[in-house]
Amino acid sequence: MAGIINWNELWKMLRLSSPWRRTLDEPAGSFWDRRAKRFNESMMQNRERAEKQIAKIALNPEYTVLDVGAGTGRLAIPIAKQVKSVTAIDPSRGMLACLQENMEKEGVENITCINKRWEDIELGADIEPHDVVIASHSLAMLDMQEALAKMNASAKKCVYIFTFAGRWMDGGLWEKIHGETRPSWSDYIYLCNILHDMSIYANVEIWDSEYEQRYKSLDEAVTKMKEMYDLTSEKERFLREHLSKILVEDDGTLCLKRKSKSAMIWWKKNAHE
Repeated sequence: MAGIINWNELWKMLRLSSPWRRTLDEPAGSFWDRRAKRFNESMMQNRERAEKQIAKIALNPEYTVLDVGAGTGRLAIPIAKQVKSVTAIDPSRGMLACLQENMEKEGVENITCINKRWEDIELGADIEPHDVVIASHSLAMLDMQEALAKMNASAKKCVYIFTFAGRWMDGGLWEKIHGETRPSWSDYIYLCNILHDMSIYANVEIWDSEYEQRYKSLDEAVTKMKEMYDLTSEKERFLREHLSKILVEDDGTLCLKRKSKSAMIWWKKNAHE
């Protein structure tokens, strides 16, 4: 009997009504092209968070790994140092340009970059199956069931998905600026339920997570956050007021610490069959 709730259709509805729906309307990757360099700076400041994620992934020196939405290589580069090869897929040219710069800095040569949306990737044409498939905070596709099915088909051994549990990690910024509760369309529970409807009974691990961002001044924090949230000039005053209250002086910088619940959804290929 079909479920009472069609979780994939619910995901689509929430995705289309979310503040981030503009990423669906713009040319592939253009939203992150404009933010790639600053995003890369931010990610490089949080290497410990990446190390904790990688420690949860079963890797082998002979494995091939597929990173869906690899961004600037926060996970792809350290993973590449432990495995045979990594394929990094991302729709943003700016993100992949930063990834390639980071590869050169780290002396990593076994990563192949593919500049495409995951929705446009063809298994057997663009990529072959990999031992392990991962996606970290990168699943924002409209048809999530189709995206997950392709990830499952692309994995020979295991799939790992990292996302949020509960509220997105923004420190209440959205509510303060817009005066409304931010829709939590990225909550892990939607992915779990969609997988369940696909007869994939995934494992889930949830833990407390903290993200730290440092700025040289309040002005720098306002500029970077305004750009990331794509805020209008009228909202800048609310942003400045909120940041002035939550930024903490630490070691000559202004530090923004945001806490959240992180979730890892994972399953072994064929374990559900």
